[in-house]
Amino acid sequence: MAKEQRIQDIPSFKKAQSDAKDLVALKNAMPVLRGLIKLIGIDVDQFDNAFKDAERIKESIEEITTLPDRFNDHLVAHGWIIYEGMNLNVAKTALEKADSGDVEGAEAHLVEYYNPETVQHKLRRMKDIEEFRPRMTLAQKALTDYREGRYHACVPVLLALMDGMVNELYLKANGKKKGLSAEGVNLEAWNSVSAHSNGLGRLVPLMMKGRNKTTTQQIDIPYRHGIMHGMDLGYDNKIVATKTWAALFSLRDWAIKVEKGTFEQPSAEKPLNIADLVHQIQKNQEDQQLLQKWKPRDIKPGRDIPVSGKPENYEEGSPEKLLAEFLGYWQDRNYGFMAKRALASICSKDSANPRDLNLAYSKRVLKAFEFEAVRDQAAAITVIATKLTYEEYGHEVEKSFEFRLINLDSKGEIQVRGQPECCWFILNWGWL
Repeated sequence: MAKEQRIQDIPSFKKAQSDAKDLVALKNAMPVLRGLIKLIGIDVDQFDNAFKDAERIKESIEEITTLPDRFNDHLVAHGWIIYEGMNLNVAKTALEKADSGDVEGAEAHLVEYYNPETVQHKLRRMKDIEEFRPRMTLAQKALTDYREGRYHACVPVLLALMDGMVNELYLKANGKKKGLSAEGVNLEAWNSVSAHSNGLGRLVPLMMKGRNKTTTQQIDIPYRHGIMHGMDLGYDNKIVATKTWAALFSLRDWAIKVEKGTFEQPSAEKPLNIADLVHQIQKNQEDQQLLQKWKPRDIKPGRDIPVSGKPENYEEGSPEKLLAEFLGYWQDRNYGFMAKRALASICSKDSANPRDLNLAYSKRVLKAFEFEAVRDQAAAITVIATKLTYEEYGHEVEKSFEFRLINLDSKGEIQVRGQPECCWFILNWGWL
């Protein structure tokens, strides 16, 4: 279960923050370490290049890892929380509006985000939950009602589906059934953004607030008891329906963790035995030797590599080849293969979901791309500046964008370029 009071303190976020701080600390120590590094025969320039963007990386990670708490603090009282799979740019824009005092504008932006196409995409992802699959038929009918403005029909169905799904999964997690509306229901999970005391732990009590008096006044919160017991008669509106969909999608991570048995904190890893320890020391020495030998490449598109072209035109195992594959698949609208070359999030070790790539890129038809610059910022980080030409809503758009790529091994650990069984992945595909 979640033990941290703030979402920014969940383990995956804390590790990202710690790694970024260590990077900056090492950069700040370079004036002192420079002489020692030279004495042992290492080129200090490679370290300077590796640490060039340390502060910016730290700021980006801090912004991302604090976003959920800031978003929820401003908007949970209005029936919104952030969750895994939510578009971060949408969340950031809504937060900026709310932070400036324009809560109405923030809510309007979120309602616009949950158009029927976005809801359909997110509903497909609910199929990952075994316990939701029998409920999918009714959920699709609720989507039809939502699309056609029949919010009075959509909302009660969604509330019932949430209650039923939680009821069944709570039995698996805790040995007894409890629905979403049950007293004392705990929907927290270890290392989760949404299934946290500052996420669902605040949203669910709001939705389950007692409503004991009949009212025809329009409401803007999906109060479960008031709606299902016929007390809140003014729920037939788009904002209530939208918040109900958002609440359903915020349950996804908790549900998946329960079904996989990962909702509780795992036990500590068993200590290494002597053989494992020797192997780890050897591996660390090899990594150190590679790091000492590493230096950024001097690559210029048009001189050393093609400005544009097919993947086979680029060096095997290079970040340029990986990005050419990614962009080629975008041109072919093959979102499944695009996802295999992208990470789910900046703090994740897992590949992205094809549905997320579809949602992010399907409305933009890539016509052409050019590599404008290639910068090896660290032994496992390369930034490639591109010029993209794509069609969006019938208009041709030309945009410059820097793709950030990272080199990982089969276990998802960061590795120095040149290690066997490693692959490049795109970190910031969702920022385009």
